[in-house]
Amino acid sequence: MKRLFLTFFLLCFCSLVSTAQRYQFKKYKTEEGLVNNETFAILQDSQNRIWVSTTGGISCFNGKTFKNYTTEDGLVSNIVFSIFEDSKGRIWVGTLDNGISIIENGKITNPQGVDFDFLGSATYILEGSDGTIYIIFVKGIVTYKNGKLEYLLKGTEENQISGLQQAAWYDSNTLYLSSSQTGIFKMTLNPLKIENIYNEKDGINNICYSVFVDAKKDVWVGAYGELYKISKGTLTKFKFQQEDFDKNRIYGILEENENELFLSFEGNGFGIFNKHTGNLKIINEAQGLPSKYIYRAIKDTEGNHWMTSYGEGIIRYRDTAFKIYDDTQGLPSKSVNDIAEWDNELLMATNDGVFALDESQNIRLITRSGAIKNLFITPMGNLLYTTEKAVFEHTKSSHRPTLIDEGDYNLLFKDQNKTFLFGTDKIKVLAKDSTYYINSRRAITIVPIADRYILCKIAGLFQMNDRKTDTIPGLHPNLHNDFRSLDVINSNEVLAGNEKKLYHITLQNERFKIQTFDMGRFAYLKQFRALKVDGNNLWLAGRDMLLKVDLEFLLKKDSVVAKKYTTVSHFLENDIDFNSLFITADKTILATSLSGMLAFNEKAYLANTQPPKLNLSEILLFSEPLEDSLYRTNKGIVLPHQKNYLSFLMEAITFTNPENVHYKYRMKGLRDGNEWSQPTKNPIAVFSYLPPGDYTFEFIADNGDGVWQNEPFQYAFVITVPFWKTWFFWVSLLSISSLSVFLFYYFKNKAEQKRNEAYTHNLIKAQEEERTRVARELHDSVGQKLMLLSKKTKSNGNQEMEFLATNTLEELRAISRGLHPATLERLGPTAAIRNMVDEVDSNTNIFFTHEIDDIDAFLSREASLHLYRIIQEILNNMVKHAEAKAASVTIEKKDHSIEAVIVDNGKGFEISEKVKTSTSLGMKTLMERAKILHSKIDIKSQINKGTTITLIIPI
Repeated sequence: MKRLFLTFFLLCFCSLVSTAQRYQFKKYKTEEGLVNNETFAILQDSQNRIWVSTTGGISCFNGKTFKNYTTEDGLVSNIVFSIFEDSKGRIWVGTLDNGISIIENGKITNPQGVDFDFLGSATYILEGSDGTIYIIFVKGIVTYKNGKLEYLLKGTEENQISGLQQAAWYDSNTLYLSSSQTGIFKMTLNPLKIENIYNEKDGINNICYSVFVDAKKDVWVGAYGELYKISKGTLTKFKFQQEDFDKNRIYGILEENENELFLSFEGNGFGIFNKHTGNLKIINEAQGLPSKYIYRAIKDTEGNHWMTSYGEGIIRYRDTAFKIYDDTQGLPSKSVNDIAEWDNELLMATNDGVFALDESQNIRLITRSGAIKNLFITPMGNLLYTTEKAVFEHTKSSHRPTLIDEGDYNLLFKDQNKTFLFGTDKIKVLAKDSTYYINSRRAITIVPIADRYILCKIAGLFQMNDRKTDTIPGLHPNLHNDFRSLDVINSNEVLAGNEKKLYHITLQNERFKIQTFDMGRFAYLKQFRALKVDGNNLWLAGRDMLLKVDLEFLLKKDSVVAKKYTTVSHFLENDIDFNSLFITADKTILATSLSGMLAFNEKAYLANTQPPKLNLSEILLFSEPLEDSLYRTNKGIVLPHQKNYLSFLMEAITFTNPENVHYKYRMKGLRDGNEWSQPTKNPIAVFSYLPPGDYTFEFIADNGDGVWQNEPFQYAFVITVPFWKTWFFWVSLLSISSLSVFLFYYFKNKAEQKRNEAYTHNLIKAQEEERTRVARELHDSVGQKLMLLSKKTKSNGNQEMEFLATNTLEELRAISRGLHPATLERLGPTAAIRNMVDEVDSNTNIFFTHEIDDIDAFLSREASLHLYRIIQEILNNMVKHAEAKAASVTIEKKDHSIEAVIVDNGKGFEISEKVKTSTSLGMKTLMERAKILHSKIDIKSQINKGTTITLIIPI
C-alpha cells in the first residue's frame, strides 16, 4: 500500500486534459408538448410568446405549455420553414412547397393567388415600412398587400434567381438576400432591381444560408464554413478551423451585442464571434449542448437564448454561471467525493484517484490510486486524504506521502494537537503521546467550538469534550435530528441545518445558547443539502439552487435578506452531497455529488429582473371554455345569473424559471375582494356560484425569481340578478299586487255599490209602488166611504158631521196626492211640477216663483217620477227647515241636459256637516234618486244666506 502511494502527485503520471466545462441547457421536446422535435425557425412575438416552426407544424410556447397548430387546424402544410410576426400581430407561416398560412387570434387563413409549386419553399418572411409583406421563396419573391398575393420577382433563366434563403433590410428600399446556390443578392425596390453581387467567381462560397445587417450597416453573411462581412462595398472573409469546415455551416446570425455575433451552426453547435478580433468561441456537445445541429437562435426579453435543432426540439441557454466537472471533461469517474484547495490548485477526490484543476481550468490527473474518500488541509498546510484502506499525509515540499494509519475511515479532522479518524462506530484519536478511542457512530462533519467540538450526524448534534460525546442541552436527538450540514461562524458560534430548521449555536462560559430559524422563511429552498459560512454571507444549497443569505441581518435582526441562484431542473442528475459546499479563494462555490462537481460563479450569473407578461390563457364556465364574445355587450361581459361557476387559467409568460412562478389573485366585488390570495403555484383560480354583481378578476405573478409584475391583469364582467330579484321585478310585482288589490276592492266596492244602488232603486221602486197602492186604497176604499158618509150626513142635515166628513175627505185626498201624484200620470212632469209648486205656494207663507220649460218629451215615466220626488223633497225640506220668505224653481232644457235650480232665502246650513250627520231618510233618498237619474246634484248653502240646489240630468 505504501509503495502504491509513493507515486502520488508524481508528474510522470500526470496528463493535461483541456477541459470543456458542461454548461446548463434546457431542452423542450415532444415530451413537454412541442409538436415535433425537428425545429427550424423561431421568434418571440409582441405578447412575449415563443413560436417555433417544425416539420410537424407550428408550436406556440408561453414558458409552461405549448399550443400547437397543424394541418388539422388549417395549416397548408405541417413542414414549416419560416415564421414571422407582422406589425398587426399576425403570425405568418411559410411551408415546404405549399405556400403560406396566416394565424390571427388563433384562426388560420391560407391566401392564394400565385403558383406555389413553381416558387418552392417559403424560406423567409419580412415586412416593409409601408406594411407590405415580402415572402421569400426559393425561386422568387411574392408580396402581400391589401389582402392579395402578387409576384414581385420570379426566377427565370435570364435572372438566375434560385436558392433564396434569408433576407435582411439594409434600408427601406434595399434588401440583401442569401442564396444556397449563387451566393449573395442585393435588391432595390424602387426602381425594382436585383443583382448577384457576390458568388464563387468573387472568391466566396456559393452556398450562403443567412444574412444580417447590424447597427453600423455592416452586412454579415453566413455560408458553408465561412462568414462574410460587406462593409461599404468591401467584402471580408472569416474562415474558421479547417478541420471543422464541414461542420461550420452558418444557418443563423444573431447580434449578441455591439461587439459579438451569435452564430448557429449545422454541425458544430453555436459560437460567439467577436467582430473586432475575429475570435470564435464554440459551444457544442462537449459543453453539454444537446445537439450539434443548431439552425436559428433568438434572445428573449429575459436574456435567454433559444435555439432550434435537429431532433432535440428547442434548446434554452442562459449563462455559464453553473458548470459541472465530470467524466466528460477528463475525470475518469463521474462521482466526486471531496474537494480541497491546496497549493493554488483545486483537488478533487474521485472513485478513481485525485485530480487537480489549475488556474487555466485544465484538469490534471494526479493519481489513479483507487477511490479517495476525503481530503483535509491541516493547520500546518499539509494534505490528509483517505483511501478505502489507509490515511496518508502529504506535504508541499515532498512528493512522498506519509502513512498516518491503516483502516477504512469516512471522515478526517486534525487540529494542532490531535488527529481524528472517524470509523463506522468509533473515533480514533491520535495525540502526540497517546492514542485513544471515543465511541461514536458515523458523522457528517466535525467543527471546533470554544474548548470542545460539535459533531454533526444525521441522528443529531453532539458535543465532544475530552474523551466522550454527549448531547447538547436543548437539542435532544429525539426532537432535533435529520441534520445535513454544519459550519463555523467563529470560535464560539456555529450554524447547523436540517430539512426543517437552521440552528445558530453559541457557546460561552460553558453554556449553550440556541437560536432557530424555520427553513420555510428561506423562499424557494427545497431539499436542503448543505450550508457554508463565508464572512457575512451564508450559502444554503438545495435542489437545483443556491441561496446567499445576509448573515448579520439574520442573526441580529431576525430578518431574511437573500439572493437566489437557480439551475435548470436536475442540472445534476443527483443532488449534491450533504455538507459538501466549498468556497475557493476566488469565491467560486463548489459542491460534490455522484454526478460530478458543481461549480458556481456568482459574477457570471445572469439574473432575471424582468417581471412576467400576464394573460388569461382560458376561462372556463363550469367545465367548458367560455366564449365571452357571446356575452359581450356595450357594457362589457354580461353573464346571466346561472352562469356563475368560473375558473380562470392564469398565464405568466416567463422563460427563465417558469416552474417557480407564483400567482396572487383576487375577485373585486366579493366580500374581502380587495385582499390578495396567498402566493400559489397553481395557475387556476376557481370561483364557484358567484352571486349577482359587478366583478373584476385581477391577478399578478412573479417571474420565478421573486420579481413580481405589479400591474395586475384585469378581467371585468357582470353577473346579472335573476329577474325575480331585480328592483324592477319587485316594483312591478308590488305595483301589480297593489293594483290587483285596488282593482279587487274597487270592483268589489263597485259591485257592492251596484248592489246597493239596485237595492236602493228597488227599495224606492217598491216604496213608490207601495205609495201608489196605499194611495189607490185610500182613494178607492176610504175615500169612497168618506164621500158616502159626507153625502149621508148632508142628507140628514147634520152639518157638524158633514163638515168633519168633508174635511177628512179633503185631507185624505191630499195624503193620496202626496203618496202618488195622479197629475203626473195624467198631465206629465211639467204640469205636475207646476201644480206642486203652486200648491205649496198657496198652502204656505213662502212666496214662490217658477219658470219651468216643457220637459215631458225628454224624460221617461220613471225619470219623471224621480225628478218630481226630488223637487218634492226639496220643497218639503224648505217648508220644514228653511224659514224662507221667498223661493224660486227654474227648470230649463239645455243642449244635452235638463237643469233644475231651486233657490230660497232661508236661514241656510253647513252643507258638509249636514251631509255627514243627517239622519233624514228624505235627504238620503234624494241623493239616491239623483244617482238613479245619473245626474249631478250640487247643494250650496250658507248660514243666513239661503240655499241653492242645482240638479243636472243628462238626456
